[in-house]
Amino acid sequence: MAALTERDAATAVAAVVADDHARVMAAVVGTLGDWTLAEDAVQDALERALARWPDDGVPSSPAAWITTVARRRGIDLLRSRAAADRAAERLAHEPADEPDDAAEASAFPHDDERLALLHTACHPAIAADARAALALRAVLGVPVDRIARLFGVGEDAMQKRLVRARAKIRNAGIPYRVPGPGELPARSEGVRQVLYGLFAIGYAAPADADARAAADEAIRLARLLREVTPERTHERVEADGLLALMLLQQARRDARVRADGSTVPLPEQDRDRWDRALAREGLALVDAAVALAASSGLAGGRHLVHAAIAAEHVRPELAARIDHGRVVELYRVLERLDGSPFVVLNRAIAQANAGDAEGGLEALEGVEDALARHHLLHAARGDLLRRVGRDAEAAEALHRAAALAPTDAERLALVEAAAAAESGR
Repeated sequence: MAALTERDAATAVAAVVADDHARVMAAVVGTLGDWTLAEDAVQDALERALARWPDDGVPSSPAAWITTVARRRGIDLLRSRAAADRAAERLAHEPADEPDDAAEASAFPHDDERLALLHTACHPAIAADARAALALRAVLGVPVDRIARLFGVGEDAMQKRLVRARAKIRNAGIPYRVPGPGELPARSEGVRQVLYGLFAIGYAAPADADARAAADEAIRLARLLREVTPERTHERVEADGLLALMLLQQARRDARVRADGSTVPLPEQDRDRWDRALAREGLALVDAAVALAASSGLAGGRHLVHAAIAAEHVRPELAARIDHGRVVELYRVLERLDGSPFVVLNRAIAQANAGDAEGGLEALEGVEDALARHHLLHAARGDLLRRVGRDAEAAEALHRAAALAPTDAERLALVEAAAAAESGR
């Protein structure tokens, strides 16, 4: 291997972090059985690579090199613990020399270790506010300071949150494994919820660079989940649906916001600004998942139905060609799977788009108590009231929405809509 510059070595290390951090962490955690120790050992191995590779060159299997060095560093750190013997036994058949190109097969013997890593990070015993952060840190290797920015907290606070999560894994004896068949549906759904929650954080602020990074990283984790989930299972259909949903929403990201920061409703978005590659990938995924579910008798879950709804909005070349009747049907299916008041809210809007604004208003009555303090309820109600000619009531609802709006841009847009209703425009 030829020597190279420090910059080249740093680029190679960054590539391992970006592409193989999940596999490396999974292999090292699987060997050492200690989450915190594994993170320390991997970080140490990355630092050693930065020091060694400028002189030695980048090995042809850099992730395997990092993994082997991290495992051995972890064993060094474990010498004084009882677990050292068990960990050393796992390494007994590995060569004692520096890792070489042949090390890759032994470095990653079980591909589903990455799934175990993700499920462990998202275990329900871990505090809800720490699961996504732990997944980002352990599975993708995202720096703590960046995770802190994504979640709107200080770096020290995020570090403490991660320490508590790792301690919970250790002290509660949370097993590092893929859940068994009886546990997998409930546990995998929890993982999907964590990933979509992370995506939603990033999607909520289209123009923010850190938010975009959060959405991109959620998509990477969703790709990983899909990759390591068994095919032709309900869990794979739902993993397909989750990834498709994220892709179809992310495809519209750049068209969702105006220069002043206000949100552009989907019918008004410039479809030429959509990311067509992401849209095509998302549509292909959802179509294949729906076909598989239908042909195999696999029940689709809420993520697949959400993706199918998103596909109905993205597929036509013109917003005017959206099949709103089909969207209403899909929302009714979704309501049977997910009785969230927001699902009912969206179904009400879909009904209005399909020409039944009165029916939409009636549907909103059922969620008024649950969403009384949420601006979206009052914004939707104002819109539907305008459609049936009840402008005075519409203006009142829109003013209420403006008072509850979370951002100045949304507040201004709602005030302007209320003024338009008052003037009959």
